[in-house]
Amino acid sequence: MAVNVAIAGVTGYAGGEVARVLAQHPHLTVTTVAAHTSRGPLSQHQPHLWPLRNLDIKPLEVETLAGHDVVVLGLPHGASAAITAALEQCCPDTLIVDLGADHRLLDSGAWERYYGSPAAEPWTYGMPELIRSGTSQRELLAATARIAAPGCNASAVTFAAQPALAAGVASGEDVVAVLSVGYSGAGKSAKTHLLAAEAIENAAPYSVGGTHRHIPEIAQNLTIAGAEHVSLSFTPVLVPMSRGILATVSIPVRPGTTPSEVVDAYRSAYDGQPFVAWSEGWPRTRNVLASNMALVRAELDADGRRITAVCALDNLVKGTAGAATQSINLALGLAEETGLTQVGVAP
Repeated sequence: MAVNVAIAGVTGYAGGEVARVLAQHPHLTVTTVAAHTSRGPLSQHQPHLWPLRNLDIKPLEVETLAGHDVVVLGLPHGASAAITAALEQCCPDTLIVDLGADHRLLDSGAWERYYGSPAAEPWTYGMPELIRSGTSQRELLAATARIAAPGCNASAVTFAAQPALAAGVASGEDVVAVLSVGYSGAGKSAKTHLLAAEAIENAAPYSVGGTHRHIPEIAQNLTIAGAEHVSLSFTPVLVPMSRGILATVSIPVRPGTTPSEVVDAYRSAYDGQPFVAWSEGWPRTRNVLASNMALVRAELDADGRRITAVCALDNLVKGTAGAATQSINLALGLAEETGLTQVGVAP
């Protein structure tokens, strides 16, 4: 199978990471790259993408993206919907993957509250491991041509919490998540608080107090996984690393829950999953660096009242480009693992 791919927003972190992953894919070939303002060969903007270095960056227009088998949009939140609407008119059979948030939320009111603009149509959510009753998420992805890739923070919290909800040992109430997030998670914009002098030797919380835009996405995922009602305290903290997320999630359990029930719930949820796995030790971001793995471990606290669950993943791979590639593979009828690795980088 030979599949040609266009990537819009290729000079950003997300678009660039999709290009890096797909450059090693045996069946998908990146033939077109586009951006709003950047021009010239891709090597001037993403010099690490050696196999794609001679691709010229084209204007981000529908005409540029039309005619491809797959289009991946790595655009700021709120910027994809207008382009996807035009692409659907001209290219109804093209597989379109949005790395932004525009098509993730089922609740239009939640989008408008958190993003402040009219909501777009929800697409098939690009998380194959999302636990749901009835039709599996993989089956939904295999039958779609429109994919909304998940948010990286939302992925980490979902992987850490959903087994407890699906097993019925937790209701979804009073979940507390604190995330250590690498600076690439804040995007590539030149902002003062993202300068090296501000980041080094510094841990900085952001979007505190229920304001982070991934909150409704997390609540949506946990509800699908079996939560009766979700109440969530979510605090991301930028820490001085370039990539990675370590999510520590505290989940109240039902009275009488035993330690073995917790372990069994998590082990069974991820048994056989190629890219989400139970960790024998507490997960660390270094162990998943540049891989498509998410490592999860959970234990019942000593007082028996809450689970502490920890998930480590690379925000740009499993949190973005890897999840998108898994979903593309499923939608094209390829093996889900194609072009992806479980192998991290060390030291």
